Amino acid sequence: MFNPRRDEKSPRDMRQMSMFVAVPGIMLAAPLIGFGVGFWADGKLGTEPYLAAAGALFGVAAAGIEIARIVKRASAMDKEKEDDTKRGT
Repeated sequence: MFNPRRDEKSPRDMRQMSMFVAVPGIMLAAPLIGFGVGFWADGKLGTEPYLAAAGALFGVAAAGIEIARIVKRASAMDKEKEDDTKRGT
């Protein structure tokens, strides 16, 4: 009932926040990396702009998949926190 550390964030809350802070970085980095790899491959193979566009699209898809994983992990942590609260720990 009485928790003197009530204002402090639990390690679980901090992990959950850090996951959501990573989302904008993933949204920016993945398409840029895909574009960069595609641009490099275009230069080597002479297929400009096709591989750069395909790389950017793959980067967007990879970012979407990773963000879905992060949301799933955060949901699991939230459910675990709820269960702990119900048990009284």
